[in-house]
Amino acid sequence: MRKSILVYVSLFLLLLLAVVLTVCGKQNYQEGHGDMDLLAKAWYGDHMGFEFRIISGDDVLTSGSVARILTNPRDQRHNPFYTDVVFVHNEAEAQDFPDNIIVAWPQDNEWTAGLIAGMHWAVNRTEDDLIALTRDGIPRGFSIRSAFTLEDFGLSYPITITDLVDNWEKVADLWNAFAPGEREEIHRMAPRGGPAARE
Repeated sequence: MRKSILVYVSLFLLLLLAVVLTVCGKQNYQEGHGDMDLLAKAWYGDHMGFEFRIISGDDVLTSGSVARILTNPRDQRHNPFYTDVVFVHNEAEAQDFPDNIIVAWPQDNEWTAGLIAGMHWAVNRTEDDLIALTRDGIPRGFSIRSAFTLEDFGLSYPITITDLVDNWEKVADLWNAFAPGEREEIHRMAPRGGPAARE
């Protein structure tokens, strides 16, 4: 009789331990996942050339790379004080947020116009344009990515500065669908009006 009670108590304790570990693991995953969401937003804002407002003591930091560091749970400089990254339309809208919120907004300048023009250029590329080439311009026989439209991402032409904020997740999905070389070319040519400006 005592032996069976001990078995039941042991089973109950094991079950209780399993429930506690599952709940704690889920909570840790959700916290880590939340941090990764912040990092994804910081990366997006930095790639889009956003201005940042990061309150650090008496200083106001403005760098997207700093936002990426502070929101990256794998970086030793990660700071859990910052609980969200919020996108607004302009600097005036960024002023009334608490210090633990990183706020970012698009620059309204030629670089952003060139960035958007570059995204349009990349979306308008045909299957022939997307054939990978050797350094000598010889087709390699495969595409760097498939062709797609803005509508495939729930966007419509033209992408606007407002879309960079209000539809940031859709724009981020579009940006990530471009081949790495396309993203580099868009950034490189943004100050000159985008890649199409040289064609």
